[in-house]
Amino acid sequence: MNPQYRISVTTLEKFRRYMTEASSFDTEEALIESIKGIFLGNDKTRVGGAFHNIIEGNYLRKGNRVIADRVSFTKDQADVAFGYKKKHPLMVHEISIRKTYYTNYFPIQVSGRIDGTEGLNTHDAKTKFREVNFQDYIDSCQWKYYLDILEADIFYYDLFEVKGFKELGKMPWTLNRGVQFIAHEPLQCLRYENMEADILNLLNCFLDYMHNRKFVHLLKPAILEPELNF
Repeated sequence: MNPQYRISVTTLEKFRRYMTEASSFDTEEALIESIKGIFLGNDKTRVGGAFHNIIEGNYLRKGNRVIADRVSFTKDQADVAFGYKKKHPLMVHEISIRKTYYTNYFPIQVSGRIDGTEGLNTHDAKTKFREVNFQDYIDSCQWKYYLDILEADIFYYDLFEVKGFKELGKMPWTLNRGVQFIAHEPLQCLRYENMEADILNLLNCFLDYMHNRKFVHLLKPAILEPELNF
């Protein structure tokens, strides 16, 4: 039976954080925005996205600045992204993946987008605008779904702490020299026994919530193209 609906790994992680009251930002309103796909981004997501673009080679140089996605970085700031790219020269970036899971309700397609794969390892680069809390990432369901969908065993969060950033202000968006990008040691996450049962249980809990709140109609349609599995 082909799936009718699809949900993103990002939304499932927002649901997990909402249910566990992970932070004051993890509200039901934020979860519903994710389900509807109406989050428009903010200054921090813009800077994080621009930093990712430098890693992926999508930038231009203008004098002593590096510009990506209309955000202007100093050489020192951009060098952190260049240093990461140098360590992972063979990484394949931005891969869309999805898999059908058979839940208590109906089959549903879970979709995601991986920052990069390198050999048998999966990587996700994260910019964090406060002190890095490694437990937040260990508790996340994101890496578990990615490993399961890819039938892989090793996942790395490549973490970059951003210090001194307040806001972008008016365009042109230029980061001042006081903003620092600090690379932390990669956090390795490994497949474990019963991981598949854990992520299926979370998916069933999410669908319990969707049915109880009468939100099933908000789910996006499944993608009918062949699913990408490695």
